[in-house]
Amino acid sequence: MEKEQIFHWSELNYVCLLLRLGRNILLILMAGLIAVMLSLTGIQLLHEDEYSASATLAVNVKSSGYSAVLSDLSATSEIATTFTQLFESNMFGEVAASQLRVSSLPGTLSASVIPETNLLTLCVTALSPEDAFCTLQLMLDNYDTLSEHAFQNIVLKELNSPSVPTAPSNPVHFGSVCKKAFVVGAGIMVLLLLAAALQADTIQSTAAFRRKLDTRLFATIHHEKKNKTIKAKLKQSNKGLLITMPAAGFHFTEEIGKLALKVGYAAKKADRKVILVTSVAENEGKSTIAANLALSLAQSDHKVLLIDGDLHKAAQFKLLGHKPKQEMASILEGKAPCTPDYLERYHLHTLFSTTASEKAAELLASEGMTRLLETCRKDMDYIIIDTPPMAMFSDVEVLADQADLSILVVRQDCVPARVINDTVDVLEQCKADFLGCVFNDVRSAPFTSDHHGYGYYGYGHGYGYQYGYGGYDKGHRSRGKEKTSGQGGDHGRA
Repeated sequence: MEKEQIFHWSELNYVCLLLRLGRNILLILMAGLIAVMLSLTGIQLLHEDEYSASATLAVNVKSSGYSAVLSDLSATSEIATTFTQLFESNMFGEVAASQLRVSSLPGTLSASVIPETNLLTLCVTALSPEDAFCTLQLMLDNYDTLSEHAFQNIVLKELNSPSVPTAPSNPVHFGSVCKKAFVVGAGIMVLLLLAAALQADTIQSTAAFRRKLDTRLFATIHHEKKNKTIKAKLKQSNKGLLITMPAAGFHFTEEIGKLALKVGYAAKKADRKVILVTSVAENEGKSTIAANLALSLAQSDHKVLLIDGDLHKAAQFKLLGHKPKQEMASILEGKAPCTPDYLERYHLHTLFSTTASEKAAELLASEGMTRLLETCRKDMDYIIIDTPPMAMFSDVEVLADQADLSILVVRQDCVPARVINDTVDVLEQCKADFLGCVFNDVRSAPFTSDHHGYGYYGYGHGYGYQYGYGGYDKGHRSRGKEKTSGQGGDHGRA
């Protein structure tokens, strides 16, 4: 049954959202810098410097003496309004035209009253300092003539003379503008990235897993740092994390052990030996899960063979640090004997590749692969096959028809749920019994169902989060649970 696609805030993991932002930090910084450049360009194109010249006048009443202050200070405010109207009048315009030889005044006048005083400030603002000064001076030189009817009982005394302004009155504070533009640009990009994350429909929590995916949560592997010291991080000492490494934490080893127990239990119920480990996309950690599953089973005194079935992009020889004596391609072509290498330090048998093969799909579907598995079944307790990503190659379907059990590795916040469901459809139609999904590289947020109380653990191997869809667009179908209902532990438990 198709899962209902309804958004639930509780299924989000803010750790995943922060990691998405961290992975896109360069994009966020670029957005901020672009906003800064656009702001500076806009200022250069649109901003015009303005200059202001000002003078202060004392307002007195004629009848009360030269120095008497107006008893009614409200009259000063009325005078300020009258000055503004006078400046904009046709009468003053004619005077200005005759003296400055211009058709209109090159500036704007504002008059304001200093609170609780009889002092009046006149200010003229223009595009050049000369225009601002000349216009104000013209106003001061002619206010007696122009205001003889407006200010019959008023005497205006000039307290300070105007001067030519030397700096703009509307300076641009480039530092402040750049900071604000950067914050706005970066903030918009952050919002866009968060919106994209909300629309991605990926699996960020076990709650989202259970609601969005129509399959079984077979196990959960939490995030664990592979390089835990600054020195190790700088040197990138560990390319991958194995349970045999000193860097492997207790909880990581414990979770891998639980996964191995459940796989072993499911395999022994029907004497099944060949376990296929795959993923939807690249960089979901399937190779690391396959390697650690094989190592954990081998530690339990089982004879285990690890096969690197990804002939397109081999990874196991890098993880375990072993160059094979014979290439898988040569064995499948019949050019080399099927003799697995035994790695004594791991107590593990291996069949690895180091180079990509142009005939990968053909070789995996050949009789050579069938004979190889038949031969190894006789000698091995378990055979773990690491396969290519299902969304990129069709090889997995061929291998899934030759395997006994299959597991799908789903990395947290990596692939959309609909694509995972389509991949599950394909695996369930293959001959191998599908056990369920391993929810991998899970970063826990405190106070959520994924949080285990002892902090963040699990593992991370420097994998990217890119994914592609290799044509699995078959829609969701009803999936019976009878096939997996009794295999490997409780439903929905890690």
